[in-house]
Amino acid sequence: MNDALRLIATVPKPLSVSEFNRAARESLEQRFATSVWIEGEICSSKIVPSGHLYFELKDEREDARLTCVMWKGSLAKAKAKMTVGEKILLRGKPSIYGPRGQFQFVGDTSMTAGAGAAAAAFEALKEKLGAEGLFADERKRPLPKYPRVIGVVTSPSGAALQDILKEIFRRWPVRVVVAPTLVQGADAPVQIARAIALIQRVRPVEVVIIGRGGGASEDLAAFNDERVARAIAGCRVPVVSAVGHQVDYTLADLVADLRAATPTAAATLCTPVLEDERDRLEDFRRRLRGALTGKISALNLRLHRLQPKDPRRALAEKRQRLDLLLERAEDALRKRLVAQRRALAHADVSLASNHPRVRLANHRASLARLTARMLPAMHRRTERNTLALRDLRGRLDRGARKILERRGNALGLAAGKLDALSPVKILARGYGVALHDGRALIDATTVTPGDSIHLRLDRGSLDATVTRVEK
Repeated sequence: MNDALRLIATVPKPLSVSEFNRAARESLEQRFATSVWIEGEICSSKIVPSGHLYFELKDEREDARLTCVMWKGSLAKAKAKMTVGEKILLRGKPSIYGPRGQFQFVGDTSMTAGAGAAAAAFEALKEKLGAEGLFADERKRPLPKYPRVIGVVTSPSGAALQDILKEIFRRWPVRVVVAPTLVQGADAPVQIARAIALIQRVRPVEVVIIGRGGGASEDLAAFNDERVARAIAGCRVPVVSAVGHQVDYTLADLVADLRAATPTAAATLCTPVLEDERDRLEDFRRRLRGALTGKISALNLRLHRLQPKDPRRALAEKRQRLDLLLERAEDALRKRLVAQRRALAHADVSLASNHPRVRLANHRASLARLTARMLPAMHRRTERNTLALRDLRGRLDRGARKILERRGNALGLAAGKLDALSPVKILARGYGVALHDGRALIDATTVTPGDSIHLRLDRGSLDATVTRVEK
């Protein structure tokens, strides 16, 4: 017993199942902090009502299977057919489903296994550069509005260069510096990176166009190279990517400050239109000339007003203005005096008519007229009320007598009926009531011979003894 207690005391506090599953999941997710690629064949697949896909991948070389899940949003962007029998490349992270303690692989990107290692390498490099912030919008720089020197990194023999030069010179008078390079092939990434480094050393260059004409997806491998992407990111001036392939984005497109669909479009983005700028400057010149003309006119008028004048002329103008103001003041005073006199006369009349003696006399006369009109009417109303009261009293007396008469007749009728139903009246017709123990005797079986009974008659009563009972 003591050994068992000592053993229990040395055992550490156990983990619950959920705690252990949670710790295992955190440890696994920390171990695989970055996504990994897995290749396998889908051997079972099920889409649940929520739109998520649960499936298994099997290894062709060994007997091994992996439980996988792909959420609805990632499934919608999957490039591979997620059906049974399909060989795919799946990118994601391992995890553990806590409630069941089930190991699973959560995929976020998939592609057909035939895409090969190149596609997986592209995705891995894209994720790496994105994590470093090379694709971030905040590092994108605006293009110069009126460039004086434009750099071009492309093949000197390709049609892309001719399209760029043609469009630039058609739109804007500018110098163009060309850094020739290969745009496809094994040596192309090194040459493109070197050309970018060389052209940014030309100090007047303000923006660089890098790209090539259209081509198949495999021809764009040079622009998906890490060295090219880092050379673009490190360029001291803004870079416009013009790879000429509108379907897929290359790493050069993502790192560049701006992406153009074609080389011609890149030239358009980098240059304004000379005629448009001339029209804008001409409109600005016209508006500036109008504003300056108006300003000069206003200053000339102000200068004319500030020029010195003859003091005598100015004094005469002041005297004339003073005479006019005095005349206006006298006229205003006269009009005001007349108006005040009229107001005073009106106030005198109003005061006289509102004197207490006058108002008292008016009220007395009004009261006398009102009394003379109201007294006859009050007498007539009193007489009418008296007659109406008398008539009402008579009608009440007659109604009360009728009610008493009806009630008396009803009372007599009820008394007659009650008297006819009285037991005393029945006794007067020769009947009697037999009582036994104080109760009316109505059943002969309730007494036995020898019992005393009491007989009540109309006049008097008798006591008797039962001698015989007949049933």
